[in-house]
Amino acid sequence: MPRFVLIALLAVGTLALSSCSIFYPNAGATSLPQDDETTQTQSAEPTESPAPNQEPEQSASAEPSASAAESPAIIRKETSVEIIMAVPEPDLGVLTVVAQLPSLSESGGTCTLRLISGSVEKTMEVKAEPSSDYTQCFPIELPLTGLPKGTAVVSVSYSSDFHFGTSKNQSVVIP
Repeated sequence: MPRFVLIALLAVGTLALSSCSIFYPNAGATSLPQDDETTQTQSAEPTESPAPNQEPEQSASAEPSASAAESPAIIRKETSVEIIMAVPEPDLGVLTVVAQLPSLSESGGTCTLRLISGSVEKTMEVKAEPSSDYTQCFPIELPLTGLPKGTAVVSVSYSSDFHFGTSKNQSVVIP
């Protein structure tokens, strides 16, 4: 009998500890390393600044400066944006919208909510933050005051230095 109790306790303990990884799969996870996109250029030639009483010379050059020609163009890629929930909360006086980018994990982007209801159009911008394998917009809480009652259409767009995207329109009933 004591052997059975010991085996049962070990089985229950193992199950209890392994369930933690099911409920918190990314507990303690840190963000992925980011490539340093900024580069510094140093000039090998010393530059002279004009004396305080001298006028700086203006040179008319048709060619762009060397540093402008060397900087690579950033090509932004389109990504998908999904609205997870768009729910009016009359008790709190806000319309809460939560959106995410399921195929992208990056920092530095912003999410913009666009709501159209009748002749009223409202926008609100929030930051976005990366998670383990997706980017989530901070919860968007748009005040219900000034919004007409009835059906409204919401969409969320995302913009960063490297990506952009817009969700599908979603209907929501404003009480």
